[in-house]
Amino acid sequence: MNSSWHKPPVWLIWVMWLALPLSWLEYRQNWDQLPPRMAVHFNANWQPNGFTSREGALDLGLGIMGFMLVVFTIASFAVRALQPQAAWPALALSYVVLGFCWYGNHSIIKFNLNAQPAHAAARVSQLSVFSSQSPQPESRSRLVALKTENRELRTGF
Repeated sequence: MNSSWHKPPVWLIWVMWLALPLSWLEYRQNWDQLPPRMAVHFNANWQPNGFTSREGALDLGLGIMGFMLVVFTIASFAVRALQPQAAWPALALSYVVLGFCWYGNHSIIKFNLNAQPAHAAARVSQLSVFSSQSPQPESRSRLVALKTENRELRTGF
């Protein structure tokens, strides 16, 4: 009885390496639209709480992916040689974990393309606070008129 069907073909082990250039290509295609400071870590409410540069995000994402690829390639060849009956499940597990890793990179890029910079929102709120605290001289009389009108409406006088 031929037991070669237990072993996945070698090319299937090498195909998982396509995840690395695909992730790099996605970064490259969106590089000019990505903010200089990118969110790469999120809390339980999906609020960003860890930031790095674009280059740092690229290095981190591809570094983790490359490390995982090296580990899963070695593991897949070892399992294929030593435990052929476990080779398919090991390869499937490798693809699933690498898929999550790719999706993590994809999600970080997508989030940062759609996110409004946190400092811009803070700056807008600061401006509105400052402008409401110190009105311009010409708008001061308008503000007094509005307050008087509002008081008259509430009291009836």
